[in-house]
Amino acid sequence: MVDRPATTSTKITVASGQTFNNGLVPTAAGNATKIFDCDSALTDTSISGAYIDEIWFQYSRQNIGSSQSIDAQAEETSKAYAANSTSCVITAGHNFQIGDEVFINFTTWSSGSVPADGLFTITAITNTTFTVTIPSQGSITGVCSYYLPVPFCIYLVNTGTVSSTEDYFPLLQFTIPATSNNITTSLTTKKILPYINHPTVQAGTNFTSANNEVAPKQRGLMLKRGQALYASVGGQVALTYPFYVNVQGGYY
Repeated sequence: MVDRPATTSTKITVASGQTFNNGLVPTAAGNATKIFDCDSALTDTSISGAYIDEIWFQYSRQNIGSSQSIDAQAEETSKAYAANSTSCVITAGHNFQIGDEVFINFTTWSSGSVPADGLFTITAITNTTFTVTIPSQGSITGVCSYYLPVPFCIYLVNTGTVSSTEDYFPLLQFTIPATSNNITTSLTTKKILPYINHPTVQAGTNFTSANNEVAPKQRGLMLKRGQALYASVGGQVALTYPFYVNVQGGYY
């Protein structure tokens, strides 16, 4: 089907006060970046549409050091924690989800010895707290620092020239945990891309088993001529260091 392969790579840094908690549509028309174009200007009559089978995010730096963190956005500092036995509760607004990883740097402690810095998995959340499991110890309080997951949204646009935020239609919203093992993040293997409505050869178990990750052609996007994909990042300021949004597909 695909006779004109296409791979694009686009730098994305703009955030400018966008909080996806208040709505996924960008706060300004310029706060999203085009990452793939299926002849949105309607000038190439040989194109009928496009097939996208992979979108992956590449952080622009290879972080080496004890923090093991993606430092695209400002670090959260002086956040209060309370640890008891193997449970540590951090009190702060956040965008973590259960199962996310975070590298925590414990900077002060009330007694005994400070908990060891490390990479932890989020086990519970509320609107104002998140919990991780730490090595067993006594009751202790203090403050810590960490990097929040980086939020992104991908939009479908049906016009060649964006004139209003109403031109953006949210397709996918997700966060990339700010840890070193997410320096490259595939939306296909993360199962963020949806299943495509296209007749591909597939075994039934691919949808619910580990085989899903070795049959990536089952996930993707179908665009018609005249459409484009845009991406934006959430946050109060532009990224300190950018991500590159890479799209692989082709035209037919």
